Amino acid sequence: MGQRLVCCRSARAYRNEYDDQGIIEDLTKTKKEINGTVFYSTNQTFFSLQLAHADLDDAESMLDSTSSQLDYEADPSESTNGIAATGGRKDIVSTGIFQTQLEGTKVAKVQDRPNGFPGYLTKEQLEICLSFRQWLKEQSDENPIYSDMVYYYSVEEEAYAICRYLRARKFNLKDTQELVESLADVWKEGQKHGFYPTAAEALGGGSHESAFLTQFPIIMNGLTRNGCPLLYFPVKYMSIEGIECVCPMDTISKYMWHVAAHKSGNIVAKAKEEDPSRFVRMQFVALVDLDGLSISTMRRAMGEMEGCMAVLNAFPEILFSVCITNMPRFFAAFWPLIRAFMDESTASKFELYSNPVEGKKRMVELVDKNELASDFGGNGPTTLEMAARMASTSHKKISRQITKLLTKKAHKSHVDMTFKLERGEAASVSIYTRVSDANQAHAVLSNSNKSEEWTIDLKRNKKEEAAKSFHRDFKTTLHGPGEYIVTVHQKTRQVDYFLVVAEASHEDTS
Repeated sequence: MGQRLVCCRSARAYRNEYDDQGIIEDLTKTKKEINGTVFYSTNQTFFSLQLAHADLDDAESMLDSTSSQLDYEADPSESTNGIAATGGRKDIVSTGIFQTQLEGTKVAKVQDRPNGFPGYLTKEQLEICLSFRQWLKEQSDENPIYSDMVYYYSVEEEAYAICRYLRARKFNLKDTQELVESLADVWKEGQKHGFYPTAAEALGGGSHESAFLTQFPIIMNGLTRNGCPLLYFPVKYMSIEGIECVCPMDTISKYMWHVAAHKSGNIVAKAKEEDPSRFVRMQFVALVDLDGLSISTMRRAMGEMEGCMAVLNAFPEILFSVCITNMPRFFAAFWPLIRAFMDESTASKFELYSNPVEGKKRMVELVDKNELASDFGGNGPTTLEMAARMASTSHKKISRQITKLLTKKAHKSHVDMTFKLERGEAASVSIYTRVSDANQAHAVLSNSNKSEEWTIDLKRNKKEEAAKSFHRDFKTTLHGPGEYIVTVHQKTRQVDYFLVVAEASHEDTS
């Protein structure tokens, strides 16, 4: 697995990479500027420790002299001026009151402060870092998985990995050790599968990530202003029935293993390779737009949401923040249930905005407007365009995806859709479904004047499991300009769903 991916390390080899002197230097040096701007959004004075030949006693004395500069607690006016995701005020028990608070007060934003990061540690925090590191070494024979967990990302320096875990428990050594111990079983479950190195391994059954993302649009693309990988989730494109056409719902948590363990680390590695001078964090920011979310979808997705949060909890402090906009009124009733899936540290990362203007204003604060997706208030490509790019391969550059979920009702014998290709476009068409073989379904692809037709049987082969989703591809490439029709026929009288995905690319006319 280590040779296939750039984001994971051999922790056993990494443990002894630095001696104590080396880790002290890494824990106490600062990275003051990133791309010409101050990294941490604070007006406090920065300090830097130079420890080229210092020992621990020297480091402690230097930290003593600067400890007065290290109090970066949140401004009381910020922490009490409103409720947001932080778990907020404990005395709110009424959904109505909670909703009023969310709509009527200023949201307490997640602050980017240096406290708890290398270079900004108090004397006590530095000592705890060294003690935690020593504990990991002592556990290396009996519980090597502990070091595997902490040092998982090869793109993350050891000092940052240690501090990330300790921040999750406010630099309480005992609590951090207990956190590592408590996560070991969950970690082993993911580790059994290599944390699903590819999307195909996570989704299973030959399912395509490109089709999955049209129905569960969790798009990882770009970086925030402070160097965090960026994840988008436009909920209006999510469809439970569509997801089930591509893969079982319980594979969503497996896909989250893939995102957290591999995709995020690979994005960090790529960003560092493209610009070695840029500081990139091993934390990601999630931007969520709840526009179009229904109560029924929310209820049906709760179980998988719990599984996803369990995966994220296995990577302490992997989230910098989750910014949610267009929050519907009913969401207030679900928030306490969702929050129950998280530990306190994760819950503190959420910002909730019912007002879409305020929500997108906050997103522009987090992400450069020219890079932010246009459907999230920026000037960049849409999330659908980002998803299409993710579907591209070295042999085929996808410019757009045309998708439609067809619902064959019980009283109907067929259902169809029409789509157009522009001049210079070529497209392949696939159908994803979990229809029973006994329902005798087949699909026909034709041009608008019916002069050409292609037919596929929607029936599983011997290797495909009954009741599991599968897909079939039409054995042709369509060319624009033109109008095309996909019709699904079924003899039995029952409801079934068919996801049609056409992947269009620009033809090379040179």
